[in-house]
Amino acid sequence: MRLMSAALALSVVAVPAAAQSRAEVDAARALQDPVAQEGIAAAVSALAGIVLDTRVGPLARYTDPRSDIRPNDTLRDIERRRDPHFEARLHDDTRRAVAGAGMVAGDAVAMSAELARTAGRLQAAISPLGGLLASGALSGPDYDDEY
Repeated sequence: MRLMSAALALSVVAVPAAAQSRAEVDAARALQDPVAQEGIAAAVSALAGIVLDTRVGPLARYTDPRSDIRPNDTLRDIERRRDPHFEARLHDDTRRAVAGAGMVAGDAVAMSAELARTAGRLQAAISPLGGLLASGALSGPDYDDEY
């Protein structure tokens, strides 16, 4: 039954998947390109850098006196003291995440044709049932509800 439920769910997804545009296919390929992955990771690192340059030192007096937040600290200062390599790690993790997204997008594109075929077969199998339901041929016997 789980297999059938999964098949039905996938076939619901099949119509939009089959209608994928050329841009979506190109985007999936781009996410799989190491040069694009590096470019996206660099862009995310630059955006993170903007946030990391936020001065949080003025809030130091509201923190635990044992904390390492100093009056002129930025988020970058705090993180760098905790992990001197955090920026390189952020960049690498972002690049790996983009690569993973590229793999998923590529697999979705590859599956779209198969899902469309399955949806077509399901539609062909279900369509005669619609006529039977409309004619009342699949309704059960009429029972008298009175005892």
